[in-house]
Amino acid sequence: MNGSDPAGLGSPPLVLSFRHLLTEAVGTFLDEARMSCEQTADAIGELIVTLSRYREEGAPLFPMAFVGDDLGRMLEHLGGHDPIAIGIGPRSRATIQRALKQCAPLGQGRWWALYLLRVPEGFAYGVFRTDPFPLAESPLERLRRVEDKGVGVIGVLQLADNILELRSGGGLCRHVYLSGARVESASPPEVMDELADAVTDGVSTNSRERARGFFRRVLFEVMQGSHGALVAVLPRERAGSTLFVDGIILPRPLDIVALLERYHVDPTDSAGTAVRAAAQLLRGMMATDGITVLRADGCIVGYNIFVRHPETLASQPSVVGGARRRTYDVLCAALGTELTAAFIRSQDGDVSCKRG
Repeated sequence: MNGSDPAGLGSPPLVLSFRHLLTEAVGTFLDEARMSCEQTADAIGELIVTLSRYREEGAPLFPMAFVGDDLGRMLEHLGGHDPIAIGIGPRSRATIQRALKQCAPLGQGRWWALYLLRVPEGFAYGVFRTDPFPLAESPLERLRRVEDKGVGVIGVLQLADNILELRSGGGLCRHVYLSGARVESASPPEVMDELADAVTDGVSTNSRERARGFFRRVLFEVMQGSHGALVAVLPRERAGSTLFVDGIILPRPLDIVALLERYHVDPTDSAGTAVRAAAQLLRGMMATDGITVLRADGCIVGYNIFVRHPETLASQPSVVGGARRRTYDVLCAALGTELTAAFIRSQDGDVSCKRG
């Protein structure tokens, strides 16, 4: 054998790593955001990889993380309050890991977000308070509206398993896929927008944007959960469907829009509590087995609903998917007649929404 052959038995194996590609892409993003720094690029790359499937004690966590240079300016743009300093360390991967370990468990339920400030010593990190009210914009939503590319703030959020959003001002955004998911598919935020549009399609113009925001935020939190979910959307004023063979249909559909409007007109503690309770009720319904049934006028109709599978579908090979996927196929077949939209969040985190 030719001794100069690089593939010889004595040659070390070639190492293929996505790390340098990710860091390089983050570096380009930082250049566009006017926050160029090789150490920051490497640290944000570590943040992305670690957040992609972040867990503590086996439980998935979805903290929002923000990197910037000026805490006051960051809080102003993100609507944050009451920052609490936790630690400081060099601008390195180890500091990112330590910051997440110490701060991520505090960020459950959208109450607190993690901040990382670039200081001469490296990163100073801690948490700041956010507003988890279902009608309040999240810090990342506020950042999406900032028009200045040089805002000096970068946000990172896990959208689903191995799918993250890297965001700055001026519409600067990257969706990072760290799995084999098809990148040509609609992104999770696009799917949530589509479902929120379907659920509020019959809501009056004056109330629609508030209702869309409510459903988009609640459904997004459900999507981040570790369980699958199915949603069927009925045309407005429909109380049920011949598709449904079992489950719980509410005696009277719960009018979410009426609750939101009551709070809008008179934002008392009682009205706010009703909105929060409705959000929690919807989360709970979507955590049960079966289908959650919503309506195009923003009403909750039922939950834990099951449909009859046609014999032709039930006899198909198992490679087409599990029971939840087959149920979704039944719902999609009824679009334009019984239903106006169907949504699935599979156990592995894939999401899809189809409308009739």
